[in-house]
Amino acid sequence: MKRFLALSVVLLTGLASAVGLGCDEKKDGGTPSGATATGAGGAKTETLQTFRFINRNDVITLDLNQMSYMQDFRVTYALREGLYTYDPRTMKAVPALATEVTTSPDQRVWTFKLREAKWSNGDPVTAHDFMFSWRHMLQAPGEYTSLFYYFLNAEEYEKAYTQGKPTDGIDLGFRAIDDRTIELRLKDPLPFLTDLLAFPPMYPRNEKSMLAFKEVSRDGKVTYKPEYTKPSPGPGKPGVVTNGPFELVEWEFGRILMMKRSPTYWDVANVASPALEMVVSNDPQQAFNMYEQGEIQWITDPTPQQSVDLKEAGRKDLQVGPGFGTHFITVNCAPEVPGVIKGKNPLADVRVRRALNLAIDKKAIVDTITRMGEVPAKSYMPPGLFEGFEPKPGADFNVEAARKLLAEAGYPGGKGFPSISIVFNTDSPVRPSVAQFLKNEWQKKLGIPIEVKGIELKGYRAAIKGKDYALGLAAWFGDYTDPSTFTDKYRSSAQNNDSNWAVAAYDKLLDDAAKEIDPAKRFDLLERAEDMINDELPVIPMWHAVAVTLRKDNVEGLYLNPKQLTMWKPVRATK
Repeated sequence: MKRFLALSVVLLTGLASAVGLGCDEKKDGGTPSGATATGAGGAKTETLQTFRFINRNDVITLDLNQMSYMQDFRVTYALREGLYTYDPRTMKAVPALATEVTTSPDQRVWTFKLREAKWSNGDPVTAHDFMFSWRHMLQAPGEYTSLFYYFLNAEEYEKAYTQGKPTDGIDLGFRAIDDRTIELRLKDPLPFLTDLLAFPPMYPRNEKSMLAFKEVSRDGKVTYKPEYTKPSPGPGKPGVVTNGPFELVEWEFGRILMMKRSPTYWDVANVASPALEMVVSNDPQQAFNMYEQGEIQWITDPTPQQSVDLKEAGRKDLQVGPGFGTHFITVNCAPEVPGVIKGKNPLADVRVRRALNLAIDKKAIVDTITRMGEVPAKSYMPPGLFEGFEPKPGADFNVEAARKLLAEAGYPGGKGFPSISIVFNTDSPVRPSVAQFLKNEWQKKLGIPIEVKGIELKGYRAAIKGKDYALGLAAWFGDYTDPSTFTDKYRSSAQNNDSNWAVAAYDKLLDDAAKEIDPAKRFDLLERAEDMINDELPVIPMWHAVAVTLRKDNVEGLYLNPKQLTMWKPVRATK
């Protein structure tokens, strides 16, 4: 999850009538918006309504190649589906489009049979749709392309394609045996494969529907205009085709995103809500007012101040639990960062990074700024996430040790230390205060000049992904239930490695772990890899996340979980 740098809240509200969901309009296998559901014997039960919610932020992209933010994944789970999905209660991977699974004795070859399913345009979902989507993930590398490197020759294919070299002779580790059979061949056994297959980058796409948006460069590389992810602008015009429980019918960036129950979905009878709706605004107070007035059923991420106030008021509709991630300072470790830091980059010296870490009173941050029971972080990974895996805590708050390290690095009392900036996204309700706190801490305790620099979300994201920053406030939420969802982020070749930190010994630990078939030995290797992060600090852990959400009592099928995933099929609101 990742995946997931922004921590802001925006308003999303409703315009259900805009998509023509009339009160008497029946949907195959379901109940229309505003209609009365019936029980056994035709007895009338509760009346269902369009489910309206406030997402973490506006959707940035619905392109599987490019998405990495929580709000994007949350919507994608409604629109698309893969071989596996997540159980809405346990969040364990369970079969979705896969009906039969066989594996080889060495666990390196997996064969999946597909159920009969349809796209929203009526086309059958086939194994070839998976092949097209997975190849495109390699042809146009994005945030999670590296996940495909577990498949035989996938990394080699990506490198050859992006370098303009022939790919015909590359035997990719995935193929369609026939329309309804997929074979996967892995480099090494992968204990979390089914969990990975439930993650959106592994979902299929309808190639035929994307042809209208296809672009071919002069050197033959294929890309698709982002409009392929948007609904048709009018009759006879191309638009997005999906295979999930809902289909996208309206999306106006910065204003509204509307989905209705898909009549072609294979399990439409078990899709509880007739429609899902969100509208975008930048006023959290107005969003909360709409929630209080019953216009919104769910706020996925209430602001910290709202959460604290509701917690102190004893509100039972506020739910708080452990999170699946850590908030941290991402550190640019490159020797030089032209245009950002004059001259050499002091952050390339591990002693400077350690000094910055030791000089932060993290308990003061969780006590005075975040205030929702967060635990100050001494490690990159939150403790207790994975049975048999326990992160070793790093160094404690120690100002004298920090000053000593800074002096050893050549900056006694901060003398000679260049001015550096700490960036954050301005729509976050927490990060401006955290950035100011850090500026004051480091200037007062270490004597180093710090500039606080707020950037709008897209610009902030571009700065972090482009490594065009010195220090940045960020977070990482795991994508699947294995420690590698955290450790793989800082592999030197990973798209998500935003820190310019490349250590061969670290990569080797990950490589060795990938080949290790003994679970205990594998976890030991990953623990050693995480120890390197906690020691060398390409990220400075700040606090471990908590999951906080606000939902109405009339909402059913929505379960709080550390990963903050939303599986939409059982979700509904009764009037």
